[in-house]
Amino acid sequence: MQTTTPLGLITGYPGWLSSRLLECLRQPATTAWQERLALYRWRVLCAPGIDPGPLPDNVETVQTGDIREPATATRAMQGVDLVLHAAGILHPRRIPDLYAINRDGTAHLARAAVAAGVRRFVFVSTNAAAGFALDSQTPMRESDPPHPESHYGKSKREGEEALWRILTDTRTEGVVIRPTTFYGPHFAERHLRAYKMARGGRPPLIGNGTNSVSMVYIDNLVQGLGLALSVPAAAGQTYFFADEKPYLWQDIFYAMGRAMNVEVRPRHLPKSLAALCNILDRGLGALGYYHLLVHVAGEATRDMGCSIDKARDELGYQPTVTLDKGMKEAVAWAQNQGWL
Repeated sequence: MQTTTPLGLITGYPGWLSSRLLECLRQPATTAWQERLALYRWRVLCAPGIDPGPLPDNVETVQTGDIREPATATRAMQGVDLVLHAAGILHPRRIPDLYAINRDGTAHLARAAVAAGVRRFVFVSTNAAAGFALDSQTPMRESDPPHPESHYGKSKREGEEALWRILTDTRTEGVVIRPTTFYGPHFAERHLRAYKMARGGRPPLIGNGTNSVSMVYIDNLVQGLGLALSVPAAAGQTYFFADEKPYLWQDIFYAMGRAMNVEVRPRHLPKSLAALCNILDRGLGALGYYHLLVHVAGEATRDMGCSIDKARDELGYQPTVTLDKGMKEAVAWAQNQGWL
């Protein structure tokens, strides 16, 4: 009896996360999740105007389309068993784009997945969909009521809500993952500013730098993706994925400095600067505009720690790469690129 190799769909290609997952699946399997996902053929979905580049040999087909259009979702889902929805927008030109892509695009894909008989749909959301931690000693947990504050977080949270609503009473399983900020080789060029500030030895830091932040090394996150895609117990659940424990904001710059053999002594700026930037960010958002530096500065003194207890207990998630090792890998890659 001849069996058909199952087909998986990955949106958001050739993004950092989707590209690294496919690269890991081409390597000899050393874990159960790699063995399960290695059985799949893959289709990737690219946004219009994006060059996918040379396709890895585990990608069978590439489609181009805008997920704001339902027809794109319908075409992409044909014959698909498993979906990783990693497409999204983080830093838009205008605020409405966040909702059109992160919420409405997710809803279009979810409806198409149900219609096509997709078995499991994994949505890459964000920790911003949950909001912020109570304080530096109390990390966010999946059981906490979500209170997103940014338009990005709200758009992703509304995408989560749309997914659960559409999948209710269907045969399609849903899984929502909320990654924290990720780091490592192949980081986006917009992250380069932070590395260069650390290299200078005196990076600006709003407040005292002792507020919490969770981050996740790219391969730790890929492990989480693999588990969310393959472990039966993940169905119907939401998970944070981060490194082993939250860091302090100042720890991030210190780790960057160690990776470059630079002694880092942050220049502490008044905490009130974050409050002013937050007011400006909200004002711009009300007018439909977004400014990256204003937004980031406005959140610079907030606590963003997340607990990985649920993912560890239910999925066997175990991040193995530490902050120091991950930063060394990121810096080495950037130096090889001529960026640092």
